[in-house]
Amino acid sequence: MTRIERPARVLLVEDDDDIRALFTAALHRGGYHPRVASSGQQALDQAGELVPDLVISDVSMPGLSGLDVCRALKAEPRTASTAVLLVSALASPQDREAGLQAGADDYLTKPIRPSLLLERVRSLLGALA
Repeated sequence: MTRIERPARVLLVEDDDDIRALFTAALHRGGYHPRVASSGQQALDQAGELVPDLVISDVSMPGLSGLDVCRALKAEPRTASTAVLLVSALASPQDREAGLQAGADDYLTKPIRPSLLLERVRSLLGALA
């Protein structure tokens, strides 16, 4: 059977306009065309229709946090295999552990160099191939 190639479905969840623009630009330079959400609830609504391959989510957001989004994605059969990359200014080992326990596949601490973001995105998407 021939495998059908398609562009990766990436969902970026970030409530800060400047960081969202920076990450979106980096993803575009890397050849990705992410959907964007500015809240956890928006992310879950979009994930339900998009069924992304990768979700990149800020941890600290009003309303549903990135941890909440991650847990909800992993609990839903349609999105349980979606890779999740959490990004946060919270840098303690306990914060990272909380993210991984919520089901995240990776956790990066802000500020994040665009090249590192793309490296992790490629790695996570490559693991799904």
